[in-house]
Amino acid sequence: MSHEEQTDLRVRRTHKFLQEAMVELINEKGFEAITVGDIAERAMINRATFYRHYQDKYDLVAKIFEETVNYLVEKLLPIHKDKNSATQNTPEIWVQFFEHVAEHDRLYRAMLGKNGSPWFADRMREYTIKILLESQKQLKQQIAPSQPIDPIMPSELPVTQLSYVLIGTIVWWLESEKRYTPLQMATWFHRFAFYGYLAVLGYEVQVPRMQAVR
Repeated sequence: MSHEEQTDLRVRRTHKFLQEAMVELINEKGFEAITVGDIAERAMINRATFYRHYQDKYDLVAKIFEETVNYLVEKLLPIHKDKNSATQNTPEIWVQFFEHVAEHDRLYRAMLGKNGSPWFADRMREYTIKILLESQKQLKQQIAPSQPIDPIMPSELPVTQLSYVLIGTIVWWLESEKRYTPLQMATWFHRFAFYGYLAVLGYEVQVPRMQAVR
């Protein structure tokens, strides 16, 4: 094993220990009461090591979500080059996302649950909105909308709505003890995100022509 591989392995191991320590402490005393010292002590590392990897406890939990989203978006963006595949291939991206949630279910359950922090849900929504707006911008450059966009509607409104649906879906899934698979959740979320509430319920919905709301 090369020196770089050994270093990468140590970094990943440290991240794993810190994340596990964070989850245990959240379940024991709640996110707001936790200090960096608590996390470092539980993970059996010193504070200096913690700060080499993360700025603070907020940075630790945010990075878990953001790094995964960044990875998935990098895989998603090339799909936008093909108009037909933009919706057809997206479910696989969402499958991977819900697999990530399942893999880190203790963290998300702790952070989004009653002992968690409203800050984390807000951070997830804000970052999701940021990524979706960037993706939306690139998509428009490659695929022209099939009908006019309401000029009055703020561009951030649809992605804000979608971010709330995503967080709500994750919370519901975790509270239901993950009785459904990541594939099922990805499929249902994708149907709602791309085709809307009535389509998810099984109704045939024809997208109406946009008319500006005055």
